[in-house]
Amino acid sequence: MNKPLSDKETLISMLTEIYVQLEDLEVVLEASFSDLRKNLNKDEQAKLIVSKQKLKGLEKSIDLVNSISNFEVVGSNSNHLSRALQLEMGF
Repeated sequence: MNKPLSDKETLISMLTEIYVQLEDLEVVLEASFSDLRKNLNKDEQAKLIVSKQKLKGLEKSIDLVNSISNFEVVGSNSNHLSRALQLEMGF
């Protein structure tokens, strides 16, 4: 009768040791994943900053092209209008 109680105590002791090891592992994993999340966030922020700068450059280029195009359209329209006015006045 003494032996089954001893087996139970041994089993409880082993399970308690496993539980303690799992708690330690949980702490280590939480710290590791926390660092990993921080590193991933930094990497993503850096990628977003680079993309933002590229977009700003493209927007400036598009604005420049649009302003040149608008100037040419306005210039050609004014020439067209002045020619039309000259033709009307001469007619």
